[in-house]
Amino acid sequence: MIRAVQGKIIGVWLVIVTLAVITATNVYAAHHAKIAIVIDDIGYRQTDISAINLPGAFSYAIVPFAPLTHQLANAANNNNKEVLAHIPMEALQSNHLLGAGAITVDMNKRQLTRQLRLAINDVPHAKGINNHMGSKLTTLTEPVNWIMEQLSHSQLYFLDSKTTANSVGESVAAQYGIQTGHRHIFLDNIRDKAAIERQFARLIRIAKKHQSAIAIAHPHPKTIAFLRTIGPRLHQLNIKLVPLSKVLAQTNKLAGTILTTKPTIAKPQLISQLN
Repeated sequence: MIRAVQGKIIGVWLVIVTLAVITATNVYAAHHAKIAIVIDDIGYRQTDISAINLPGAFSYAIVPFAPLTHQLANAANNNNKEVLAHIPMEALQSNHLLGAGAITVDMNKRQLTRQLRLAINDVPHAKGINNHMGSKLTTLTEPVNWIMEQLSHSQLYFLDSKTTANSVGESVAAQYGIQTGHRHIFLDNIRDKAAIERQFARLIRIAKKHQSAIAIAHPHPKTIAFLRTIGPRLHQLNIKLVPLSKVLAQTNKLAGTILTTKPTIAKPQLISQLN
């Protein structure tokens, strides 16, 4: 009799311990820090395939109407990688060449919407967009509203590349109920291993503090060589590299940014201050 009771007690205790372990594991997973690394400017060079072939859940911002747009977007999708359309938008510096598919501030709503649709449709498998340049256009409320209206219809997300501190992209996207966020760092603005390492350390600090972080990188040889090495380091740091959409889903849920009302379109206002 005593042994039977003891056996039941031990059984109940094992169940409690098991449930505690499962709960702790689920809590840990829920709070597991995540990073997304978006590799921009994909589509111009055959060597871009080395970026597509990186091990890990990198995301790829592919330029519409570039020579290798379709080939590289399909290759990324076949490798189970996430694809964005990297939409050229007008910059403050007029000497910057935007390329085909660009959105400019002199477009009316019909022209802008048509151009945006064409550009997105030229990038197979795109789940969202981010801006290529855009330090002028992303400060103007009216055209940004037009962009977000189209993205909301297409159920695509928006990543603000944050080429200007005065961008209204993320805030307007949130008002349209679009999953959105902004890049926290550029990983390789300085193409030097030590500089990339410093930026990567910043990315890790941000992720640990806020549970997620977003970096933008480019398909430079030094960057690709560095990114090949980060998998084991992230594992040791208990940080997970995930597709951009997973970070946006997490941050939007935590911030409560998804709204149901459409914003009032304000008069466009140009602000020239840069990062």
